[in-house]
Amino acid sequence: MNLDQEWQNLSAELNTKAEQIDITKFTIDKESHTLLQDLLFKLKWKLRWIRIIDIPLLVFAFIVKGDLKFLLIFIFLTYEISRAFGMIKFSKIKTGIDYNANTKDVLINNYNTIKEILRGETVFGYIFLPLAGPIGLFAYKLFVHQSFKQVISQPNIWYQFLAVALIGIPFIFIASKMNDSIFKKPLNELKNKIAELS
Repeated sequence: MNLDQEWQNLSAELNTKAEQIDITKFTIDKESHTLLQDLLFKLKWKLRWIRIIDIPLLVFAFIVKGDLKFLLIFIFLTYEISRAFGMIKFSKIKTGIDYNANTKDVLINNYNTIKEILRGETVFGYIFLPLAGPIGLFAYKLFVHQSFKQVISQPNIWYQFLAVALIGIPFIFIASKMNDSIFKKPLNELKNKIAELS
């Protein structure tokens, strides 16, 4: 048995198989990685904006007097809880190589997780945006009158809250359009990449 000849045959066979590997798999993986990085960058900024909004509220809560500070702390905690849920979901997105799953499964899981984060934000928006006006009006009234009791005892206060809430409803549509302009295209591109791997 000629070991040198066997080694050369094995080497030639391995080289031939290496040349037959479909290079498009690497290209798709690279493009998918770029799309994921773009989506992750945008999601990180969404989560940062929560902090940019709520930290000043917390600082202001320690400066003001009266019941307004309790309202501001409540708003701060609400924002932080919603951010925590977003961060938990965000941590499930995989950007590295997972040797226990194929590329398609990783991309599908990431796609579904990103959609879930955006869905959660949409639900939060549907609840919060109509309440933003009344909460702002309530905060102003507390700043002027100092106590919950004095604000609630004012005539027609509930009608004022309702009127301001109605003004906030169109902002749901605007926020939805803004989300679409930021995320719709890269999500569709990622979906197409998943279809290519099918």
